[in-house]
Amino acid sequence: MYLSKVSMIRSSQSAQELLKIGTNGNYASHQILWRLFSGEQERTFLYREEIGPDGLPQYFVLSQREPAQNELVFSVQTKPYRPLLNAGDRLAFRLRVNPTVSVKNDTGKSQKHDVLMHAKHQAKKQGIKSGTELKCLMEDAARSWISDERRLLAWGISLDFIPEVERYTQHMSSKAKSQKIRFSSVDFEGVLTVVEPTIFLSRLVCGFGRAKSLGCGLMLIRKI
Repeated sequence: MYLSKVSMIRSSQSAQELLKIGTNGNYASHQILWRLFSGEQERTFLYREEIGPDGLPQYFVLSQREPAQNELVFSVQTKPYRPLLNAGDRLAFRLRVNPTVSVKNDTGKSQKHDVLMHAKHQAKKQGIKSGTELKCLMEDAARSWISDERRLLAWGISLDFIPEVERYTQHMSSKAKSQKIRFSSVDFEGVLTVVEPTIFLSRLVCGFGRAKSLGCGLMLIRKI
């Protein structure tokens, strides 16, 4: 595996890519990064988009292959990624994830809903209108989602404390004019303890949660 920092540079080519990102958001970012892995028929990388100190997008990318260089658009810094983890290791982590909950509709069919918006909708049905109270309930729902014991067991970890919700963002992209993509992301920061190293490492590679092709699911870790 490889962990890369992919920073957009200022050029006429990157200006064109920025225009695409401004129009199609996360889907455009995904398509641009995929070009660094020419020949791949399916996405095998995870990424997280941030804004660099120069105001341009930069991406952290976890991939099975080493990304190619593209000096016209990106500065690419890559290193092999082989974390050696043992049970009991404590790690500071950052995770951008798409938390969802299954809700049955009027026909009894389950549908995926944004955890935070579902909590907001339920609170409003109970007559809660205060913006501050709604925000707290939404963030509580996000924290409950990530601290669910079954989820943590499936991830091979435990949490030292309930992580902070750093940011909640609603995204909209489009593959085509008639195909809109809407999803949300939550940025968590916290400290975890590795319980099952093999399980956790496999999760690091494949990503956490949904919307992994749209910039969610990559967990950045460091030992403490």
